[in-house]
Amino acid sequence: MDTGREVIYQQFNDEDPVAAFELSEAPVPENIGAREVLVRIRCALVHPCDVLCARGLVNGVELPAVGGLEALGVVEKVGAELESRFAPGQRVHVSGTHIFGSWAIWQGVWRDYTVCPPEALVPVPNDVPDEAAAQLFVNVLTPFVMVKEMGLGPGDFLLQTAAGSVLGQVMIQLGEVFGFTTVNLVRREATARQLRDRYGIDTVFVYDGSEASAEATRNDVRERLGATPIRFAIEAVSGQTGRLCLDLLGPDGLIYFYGVLSGDLTVPVDVVADLCMNDNTVKGWSIQEIWLRKASDEVKQRFIDELWKLMIEGRVVPPPIGETYPLERFEEAMIASSRVGKVGKVMLTLG
Repeated sequence: MDTGREVIYQQFNDEDPVAAFELSEAPVPENIGAREVLVRIRCALVHPCDVLCARGLVNGVELPAVGGLEALGVVEKVGAELESRFAPGQRVHVSGTHIFGSWAIWQGVWRDYTVCPPEALVPVPNDVPDEAAAQLFVNVLTPFVMVKEMGLGPGDFLLQTAAGSVLGQVMIQLGEVFGFTTVNLVRREATARQLRDRYGIDTVFVYDGSEASAEATRNDVRERLGATPIRFAIEAVSGQTGRLCLDLLGPDGLIYFYGVLSGDLTVPVDVVADLCMNDNTVKGWSIQEIWLRKASDEVKQRFIDELWKLMIEGRVVPPPIGETYPLERFEEAMIASSRVGKVGKVMLTLG
């Protein structure tokens, strides 16, 4: 029987989550069910949520578990009931939490072969390259859904942290598509220059985490925007960066907290000043925990079709992949993914 590699973790490790993972082997299934597809993984992304899984902070993980959330693969075998939808040799995006249906168990993708239900797969158009298609879910669909949910359009200002990330850069492009203006916070001046040069924008501000920098950023943003209020914000860092976003949010504002890149799981909130007096709404948000479970498959498919079109037209282009590692060097890849100032997403290649 043929075997394939997979990166697994058999217990959680909050202090050193990378150490929880190990490389193992598993048999390649010779037979699959009528509603199953055998996919050979070609490449897989490394995300912050992959570390959170190993810390035990993500729902739906049943130990032992395979790491990884999204990947690009090629169909090897198709179950009898799915032959009209998939074909051997077809490229597919693979999601560990199933984009369609209502997922329950996290099914990792850091493996040579995986058997999937159709709900986990999205066929990839011929005109979308592998590296862009592999980023469909976390960094492209996520900001697109946020834009749709918030109803962003011409005249709106959206404040976003981690603006130099892949998701942040996709959001800047979506601002061009839908007509809203992004107000972008980054940690380093070099990143700010890159965003200004790449996208021709002047609403990029550097906040280094200090109180002096927070005050300077508040003043710079207010000077740049004048009396125009910021009514929308998305926040991926948490801690004092989240606090700064609340300071910058205008009356009747809405902020999505969707990440903890700082490692600080708390944001100081003044219930009276931040919420009651200004009628602001603070919302915790996760595409897999919230949106995937609530949105209909019809809406999901429509959004994905819109995104494929934007990507083919070149109006939404995920930044190039940064560092790549073979699967057996997954530990280095995870460390690289957490490195401050990295350029592009870290990817595992599986052949």
